[in-house]
Amino acid sequence: MNEKIDILVPVYNVKKFLTKCLDSLINQTYKNINIIINENGSTDGSEQIVEDFAKKYENIKVFHTPNEGNISKARNFLLSKIESKYFTFFDSDDYAEPEYIETLYNLLVENNSDMSICSIKRVAENKSVNLKKINKKLNSVLLFDRQTAIAEMISSKLYFGSVYAKLMKTEMLGEIKFDENIHYAEDLDFCFNIMQNCKNFVFTNKKLYAYVIRKNSIVTSKFKPKKLTVLDCYNRIIEKVKDDDVLTVCAKSMKGLISTELLYYIWRDKYKDKELKKLLKQNIKESIPFIRKNKRLPSIYKKLPLVWWLTKLM
Repeated sequence: MNEKIDILVPVYNVKKFLTKCLDSLINQTYKNINIIINENGSTDGSEQIVEDFAKKYENIKVFHTPNEGNISKARNFLLSKIESKYFTFFDSDDYAEPEYIETLYNLLVENNSDMSICSIKRVAENKSVNLKKINKKLNSVLLFDRQTAIAEMISSKLYFGSVYAKLMKTEMLGEIKFDENIHYAEDLDFCFNIMQNCKNFVFTNKKLYAYVIRKNSIVTSKFKPKKLTVLDCYNRIIEKVKDDDVLTVCAKSMKGLISTELLYYIWRDKYKDKELKKLLKQNIKESIPFIRKNKRLPSIYKKLPLVWWLTKLM
């Protein structure tokens, strides 16, 4: 018997993408789903779109809350509404292949896992992709223990520390919530914590989830100090894994790579803070030995020692 699955969707001012997103969820081949939406004070018409969908489909539940400019609060609200044995998050500007939920569910159950994960496809907002065509050549399934799963996530080679593209057993959640003081990589913090409660993981390289890269998202927007909270996330992980050599290498190497990204944002947006630049450059310098040790990093990241010399010009 197929178990009920809750799909948690925070919504805020995504009118341009929302109908495509919700259509892709309604048209999933796995039908025993609840789509739980937290409409977070939208002003662009998204609030009406979710109401129209809820009137049409019984398995869509909509909750309206005021916008406080904090995605973690919206996600924590959704966690409080979980009713089912399994749950997953879905971003309201993205879309998925019809077999997305069914594939993740079957992988999880058949492999007696606590979390199933799939690959994603990055898509520009003005483009669309044929995921079915892409997936004809992809069919790998890998089983991981806890250490390996976390190492792969932190290193970002096979998959990222995002809450989407993952199906989880609700019992693994416990008292875990999103840290509302982390504004960049809050997903990673949450995923790391819930993975600590899991034993077995299964991954497919099929690209079942389309991640839409849009203008003015927190990832593509101009540098703001709140982006620095990503370093708090990595510092916390580094402290928690200090007795695990493998995970320490992964976490410290990625802290350097993230510092490089932040330094680029500061340089690009002409953000003047000499002490911050100094801190980020020190992070990068300290990370180079760990980057050389981390065999899981995408090959492009291996060039960071060369990038380090370029950062001196920033």
